[in-house]
Amino acid sequence: MDPTGSALIDFTEVAYDLEREPDEWLPKLLEAGAPVIDHGLGAFAVTCMRPPQGASLTIDGLHVASGPADLADRVMRLQKEMPPSLLWLLSRPTMPKTLSEAAEDNLDALRLIMCHFDFAKDGLGMSAFDPNGRGVYLIAPLSNVTTLSESARERWQMLAAHFGAGYRLRRALRDGAREPATDLPHGAEAVIDPSSFRVTDAQGQAKSPDARNALRDAALQVDRARGRMRKSDPEQALELWKALVRGRWSTVDWFDSDGRRFVLGLPNAPDVTDPRGLTEREMQVVAYVVCGQTNKLIGYNLGLSKGRVSTLLRSAMRKMGVQTRAQLVSKLHDFGSLT
Repeated sequence: MDPTGSALIDFTEVAYDLEREPDEWLPKLLEAGAPVIDHGLGAFAVTCMRPPQGASLTIDGLHVASGPADLADRVMRLQKEMPPSLLWLLSRPTMPKTLSEAAEDNLDALRLIMCHFDFAKDGLGMSAFDPNGRGVYLIAPLSNVTTLSESARERWQMLAAHFGAGYRLRRALRDGAREPATDLPHGAEAVIDPSSFRVTDAQGQAKSPDARNALRDAALQVDRARGRMRKSDPEQALELWKALVRGRWSTVDWFDSDGRRFVLGLPNAPDVTDPRGLTEREMQVVAYVVCGQTNKLIGYNLGLSKGRVSTLLRSAMRKMGVQTRAQLVSKLHDFGSLT
């Protein structure tokens, strides 16, 4: 049994907990994930806006779970002292890395960062940003200079997929950023009974038989992940729980006035638009390619099969007139706040 117990799934559950008040979400997220995130020197998270290149990163929320008493002050001082262009470069969305890995080509930046974190030797950074530049950073100081293994990098990326999707969903519901798609709770497009896994109501894009089956299957997988597997095999449980269903829906709990639990299929696709003729799904795949993610992890983020991701990527590359991923990234060097 994994010594961290159920923390991977505990963390993922909190990411989609819509009952939490806004100021409770980050603290509960870090508390739930502490057994796997905190390496003995604390952890903190910021919600922020990553603007177009060269401008300053705007931190609009900060929570310190543990660490030195003045850790919050250290974070804010670093933000003020770091040149905006350098902070923009270091904060670009990418696969999870330690600070030493992220700044390996800029030792001056690493020295400046570690001056403010002199109680540590390195740090683990996980980011989840949408193409509009808004997202979450989660950072855990480390006692030793560390290079992540590929398996660890993949685990952190899966966790990042969930706290990114959860944050996007909460913001959309809180700010009314999206018109409700339906008259179902929270503008859901599907309601699933978790006792029978029957879709009891479907509207909008969830009405097709294929969509209903996909949502039902996803709810079943999440139920398995949240069951005994969360402790007996948490890594496998995390793999089962994809961040989205078919690039469109998040599955979240909802309780009616009688306290009965249902699962909602809520529209929660990353907001990506592009004038170059790509479809929404193609643009979503391309956005994750720009962040350096593998087809496997792109599929995990979007709830698509690896084969479907490959097909969408080939189609996007053909439309863009490129033959390699490197050429695609180069051609999209001006793609909003992602690059």
